[in-house]
Amino acid sequence: MTIYEIRLANVRRLIQEKGLKLKDLAQLVNKSAAQVSSFAGEGAHKNIGDQIAREIEHALDLPRGYLDIPHGNPGNGTVLGNTGRKLPVIGSIAAGAWCEAVDNFSPEDAEEWIEAPGPVGPNAFILRVEGISMEPMFMEGDKVVIDPAREALPGHYVAARRASDQGVTLKQLRQEGSEHYLYAVNPDWQERIIRLTEEWHICGRARWKIVDL
Repeated sequence: MTIYEIRLANVRRLIQEKGLKLKDLAQLVNKSAAQVSSFAGEGAHKNIGDQIAREIEHALDLPRGYLDIPHGNPGNGTVLGNTGRKLPVIGSIAAGAWCEAVDNFSPEDAEEWIEAPGPVGPNAFILRVEGISMEPMFMEGDKVVIDPAREALPGHYVAARRASDQGVTLKQLRQEGSEHYLYAVNPDWQERIIRLTEEWHICGRARWKIVDL
């Protein structure tokens, strides 16, 4: 399937699941019913472009990039839910390469592949926590789903890459006035506050913690 076919299938499924009509979706995205029908109706003759895809995701409170990923079986419309999409589990150094350029990431660099616990953007990955700076919220060895498609706001937990060594760390994003910084929640950690300078790049927002049973 092309990305346009995937988007169309997802939009039609969402319309059905949420009990919407085309005119309802048109109102949500501030478009005319005819415009929406042209790319989502039965006789659709236009593709769902990047901009309208993002507008639909925003209107339906979906993560950025959600429409670009298959979430069901095109044959019967069954929703995949928690299965059908596997994410690479990677340590801090490999994660740095992932943040830098996903296209250069080799599948062999992953320690393992785990099914996503929910919908995520196309570049999501699972970061294996190293160190104890975030205890007791996150323990060393914990696996945390990082989604670059989700907006990171103060209070969220984020994966941040340091330019000097390309390593990635998990911290809480905080703000004081106009200044943002990375915060280690472990009260015994020596360097709890890191100013968010050009040395640092936010790779993505933490979405879920994977727990092994």
